[in-house]
Order: sequence, then C-alpha cells, then structure tokens
Amino acid sequence: APPTLKGTGLYAHIASMATVSGGSWFAAGLIYSERAVGLVEAMAATPTEAAALHRKGWAEPLLSIASKDSPFVQDVAKLLKLLGAVGLSQDLLVFGYVWQEGRTWTTFCEMVLELTAGVGTSITLGSPVMAWAEGKVWLVAHTQVTPRAKSKMQVHIAEEVWPARAIKQTVTGRGVSVFTPAMYSYVLGSSNAPAPVRYVNPSALPQADRLNYEGDVWSWCPCGCAKYKARAAAGDFSTLVEWAADLSVVSCAAASSAAFGGAMVLLKPMTLAMDANRGDLAVWQGTGFAAGESFSRAATLVSEVNRHGDVSQKAVDRLADGAVRPVIDGAYADNTGVGYAVSAGAVEVVAYLNPEASNVPVDLALLFQDSSKVVGFLEPMFEPIFEQTAEWMATKYASLPKLALSAGTKHVTAISVGTLYVTTCESSLWGTRQGTRVTLHLVGVAAAVTIGLLEDIFKYDVLTQEIIEAVVAPENADLVQDTVLPWFLRPSDKLEQAQGASTVSPH
Repeated sequence: APPTLKGTGLYAHIASMATVSGGSWFAAGLIYSERAVGLVEAMAATPTEAAALHRKGWAEPLLSIASKDSPFVQDVAKLLKLLGAVGLSQDLLVFGYVWQEGRTWTTFCEMVLELTAGVGTSITLGSPVMAWAEGKVWLVAHTQVTPRAKSKMQVHIAEEVWPARAIKQTVTGRGVSVFTPAMYSYVLGSSNAPAPVRYVNPSALPQADRLNYEGDVWSWCPCGCAKYKARAAAGDFSTLVEWAADLSVVSCAAASSAAFGGAMVLLKPMTLAMDANRGDLAVWQGTGFAAGESFSRAATLVSEVNRHGDVSQKAVDRLADGAVRPVIDGAYADNTGVGYAVSAGAVEVVAYLNPEASNVPVDLALLFQDSSKVVGFLEPMFEPIFEQTAEWMATKYASLPKLALSAGTKHVTAISVGTLYVTTCESSLWGTRQGTRVTLHLVGVAAAVTIGLLEDIFKYDVLTQEIIEAVVAPENADLVQDTVLPWFLRPSDKLEQAQGASTVSPH
C-alpha cells in the first residue's frame, strides 16, 4: 500500500509543532484537511510526479481565483504574462480578488486556505483533525505589538488627514519589547480543552501592564479639538486560554503570517494609506470578547472607526472594553519556530529552515548572541534565547553534511542536515532560564526561490520535487536513514517499516 502520514509513524513521537508565518498555512492544511494530507501522501508515493501533483493540487487551485477577477484585471494580468512578468501577473490576479472581497490580510488567508486545502472559516482549533495529528500540541506562533508609552512608537489604530483625527495605542508597565512573542495552542483532537501552553510569557507582558487608548481630533478652531482616553488590561489572556477550542483556524493562521502588519500599525503613513482605501494588513484581536468572537468583533470595531471616522469617547471605550490590539507575523520575534518551541518547554527540536540561496541561516542566527556579526542591522529587533554566539552557530551550520542534489536541479542550492547542541540564556522575553541544554536537529533547504511576491507560483511545484528527489536519492540513503530518520523514528518503528512498508522506486 502507498505510504501514509499516519502509517509511517513519521510524527508519532513528535509531541508538539510550533509553526510560524506561511508555515502555519501548511500546518493548518495538514492538520484539518484530508485533501492536503492526500497531496503530500501522493507526492511521497510517486516522487517523480511530485511537481505535477503539487501544481494540480495547490498552485492551480490557488490561481483559479482569476475567474472571479474583473475583466480589466484579467486582461492586465495576461499582458504582464506576455511581457515575461509571470510572478507579477499572478500577484495581480490574487490581490485583485482580495481588493474586491475585503482588502484585509484575513480575507487573503481565508482565500488561500479555502482554495488550497478546503479549510474554511467554520474550522476552529477544536475541530476534528487528521489521524496523524491526534493528541499533538499545535503552537501557532505570532507577535503582539506592544510599544512602550515612553517610546516614540505607537500602534496606529485609525488615522485620517481630513478631518484630522486618530486613535493610537501604547502599553505602560514592565513589558520588555515592541514585539512580544505569543502562541495560540491546543491539544489537537481534544474536546473543548483549555490551551496547554501559556499564551504570553508573563515576564514579557505582565498582567498588570495596561493598554492605553488615545483618540485625538484636531481642528483649525480650538473649540473643535478633543482628546479621549481609555485603558485596559494588557496581560489578561484568560479567554484565549480557557476557550482555545473556539478560536478560528483561519484567523490564527492569518495572525501568524501577517508579514506586513508591523509596518501597517507602527508607521503612520502606512496606516493612513490603508485606512483611506478601507484595507488592513494586520489582524485584530480582542481579549475582552468570547474566544470565538475575539477576531471578528475586534476587526469590526476597528473597521467601524475607520469607515465612519468615529473618534469619540464612546469609540475609544469600546476598543478598551474589548482590549482590542493588533497581532502580526510570528517572524517579528522568531521566524524559525525554534524560539517559540523552546519557550514552551521543548528541549529537543527538529527545525525546518529555509535560508536563502547562500545557505546562511539568518533567521536562526537571530536567536543567538551577537547576531549582528552574521545578519547586521536586524539584531536590535530580536532578543536571543541561546547563550552561544551567532558566529559559532553559523560556523557549525556551514560544516553540517549536505544531501547530494539531483542533476538538473534549478532552484535548490543546498540541503543541510545535522544536530547542534546549545544552551539557553536568561530571557525575560522568552521566559527561559540560563543553562537549559537543548538539542537542535536541523533540516535547512536553501533555495533561489523566494517566499512570494513577484515569484512565479509554479516554481514551487519544481522546488517541491527537487527536495523530494534529493531525500529519496540512493546516494543520500545513508545520510537520511542514519542521521535524519532517527530524529523521528525509534528502532522499533524502523523495524515495523522494514517489515510492512511497500517499496516505492523513486526512478
């Protein structure tokens, strides 16, 4: 029989999964969608057909949205394709639909998950899951935007030039960062259970911290000026923990992947531009509402303020009553998932990395000391979780063994596999103590294909096949079986596979 995700036992001994950004889209499909699992299993059964299968099962369904675009958008997209701008043509088709349907990041993610995996808005963390995922903890990593009141940064909830009015938000208290790591969590397949992992580390955003809402109206006449204020608890996430089963999977994945959300809420010109067009690239969450309404009601309140220009004491009070705030891509704190997993208590981690073509693991380096020596200007935005230096990690990573790539490989430049032994440092942001030993098993796929925007979506089909062909290539058998598989399978598991699994030739 063809291999299955459940039957192989590949993830049988994995206790939890921490996903970040687009990885949360992929995880949502594998956890809740028979179609998505079927696609992966079909590619595993016939590696030489992986590109065609991926195209039919993922890329073409995503681009089928073009049929709902206006004739003008479709014609411009065709012209761009003829001119060789294939990626831009595809982006226009996708974002043309989003522009029609809501102009929000959540709308975009809803479209992606529905078209590629059949995961709709009715699916919650507590919904039934695929057999392989039963009993595992899913950590959906994202970031709280928490600028300090004493800093020059603010969350711009609403901005309008004329008439001149705005609503902004800051945080007062002992919190430590503008970007605070957070996790929605759930024991998959359980019935109405609370979240198994704290939502935010208490030392990163103490419950006593306060959200400050401030509305301002300016006028040429002093009598037309007004200022409105309200406050709410910043660190109370009890509804997200106690009723985690009711959280929307689409909204959780949208929060985890809102890559443009930081610029949207922290840069006034961006907020002005998006508000003027009734768009929103952040995801809004309200912990003052029932968990099942935490996203929808928060988004509605923010949208109403922008649509009606309602800057008043009543509007500010409504935002404070709901403790409404933006949540954005988990990559603003850690783009690997490793930091989130270790923060949740993991001491042995298998991490899938996607460095650029140079095969330098920049995202992983940001979790180590003195990361500026490897990645430059990004260091002030991130707090390390390990005591070793980024240079030490980069040197170790460069020496890891690599899979041999198939002849004719176009996009993959390296696949590095191996283990690093590291130690945590004291971190109030991550909630870690100094001295905890952590084993990092790494699979790093370096490629010339980017994560999106102006990229030809059909390149992902070829990329997928190149990875699969490298993993099943006979010349890589010893490295895969002796180094990688032991991270997943115990000796008894491998014996059962040898006795009962069918043999599928990759060629």
